[in-house]
Amino acid sequence: MLGACSTGGEPVVATNSAVTTSAMPTHPSQPSTRRTDSLVMPDLRGLYWSTAEPALRTIGWTGVLSKASDVTNSQYRPNQIAEQVPGPGQVIASDAVITLQFAA
Repeated sequence: MLGACSTGGEPVVATNSAVTTSAMPTHPSQPSTRRTDSLVMPDLRGLYWSTAEPALRTIGWTGVLSKASDVTNSQYRPNQIAEQVPGPGQVIASDAVITLQFAA
């Protein structure tokens, strides 16, 4: 009978076969250093820096905030976030740099 085993119920371990030697890794696998964590960028417009940063940390963001030049003639009050990059709704890495422009 093809495929039958006659070991009397004892486990069989292959020690020197083409299957076990070809399946064995030749070098240890390296853990990936690439982060795959991502999140959806919230709409920060109208918030202040002191509110925006903790809100981002709460959703798992670990990156850096960058301040760009202020925006004049904005619908927002002075010191409120008027523009952001990446924009609201974009999927970003959890460690992405976020650039903010504030109303002047």
